Amino acid sequence: MSVVQKPRQRTKPKAKSPKPKDNDLAKLAKAAAKAKAAEEKKRAKEKSDKAKAAATAKAANEKAAKARAAVEKKAKAAADRAARAKAAQQKKAKAEADKAARAKAAQQKKAKAEADKAAKAKAAQQKKAKAEADKAAKAEAAQRKKAEAEADRAARAEAAQRKKAKAEADKADKAEAAQQKKARAEADKAAKKAKAEADKAEAARQKKAKATTLGENPTDTSLEPLTLDSIEEQIREAYLRETRGAVKERVLLSDLRPKVGVQSDDFDQALLAMQQQGKVVLMGLDNPVERTPEVEAAAVHIAGHPRYLVYFQG
Repeated sequence: MSVVQKPRQRTKPKAKSPKPKDNDLAKLAKAAAKAKAAEEKKRAKEKSDKAKAAATAKAANEKAAKARAAVEKKAKAAADRAARAKAAQQKKAKAEADKAARAKAAQQKKAKAEADKAAKAKAAQQKKAKAEADKAAKAEAAQRKKAEAEADRAARAEAAQRKKAKAEADKADKAEAAQQKKARAEADKAAKKAKAEADKAEAARQKKAKATTLGENPTDTSLEPLTLDSIEEQIREAYLRETRGAVKERVLLSDLRPKVGVQSDDFDQALLAMQQQGKVVLMGLDNPVERTPEVEAAAVHIAGHPRYLVYFQG
């Protein structure tokens, strides 16, 4: 703090006085001495004031210097504290960063270990799955080979069975052909017999008519014998009654026989003769449920094979 010095006051010049007298000289000398003393006192006072002002300014400067020094010291202390706090904060941050880095490294190490463990487990699982797949493939190949072998055996067995069935069918066809040949022969024989009986009946009828014309009273009252044609006509009429006038529909022989009033042998011979002539078709039954005892009893046998159904061709 600087002290402002007051400007020195100029003393006014004294007016020239007239030359004094002797007694006035003493007064003047005394006044001059007094004025000089006052002047010196004033000067001393000014010097003292100046010294005081300088001392005050110095004290103010020293005080200001001390204040600046205190402020600077306080600022330096605050700066030191801030620097120490900053250093501590940086040290703490570095410690935390190091701790985080170590934790991250540990986590990465743990994750890598777990990944390696998972990779090994996956590799082991894949190896196990491949082994199981290879085993399953081998088992499947063996199963296919076994199935193919069984299929080959089954095919050979089926071929042998078909060959045997064909042989049996050929044998059955031959037997059926022989039976049909025999049936045709029997039908021809029956037809000839029926024709002979018909001729005989016609002769008897003509004889009876002649005797009636001549006025004779015949005593022969025998019925007209059955012929193959009459049996066939009865069978056809019974069939049409069953089908309500339709043809080419199946009719069970068990339903047809009771409707035709002839012996079973004559019925069978008439049917066989009609089949030989292509008038009817005799068929079997594939469904065993339909082959009741009545149906079985009414069957016509051809070469040992039963026929249960009859179809009129037209």
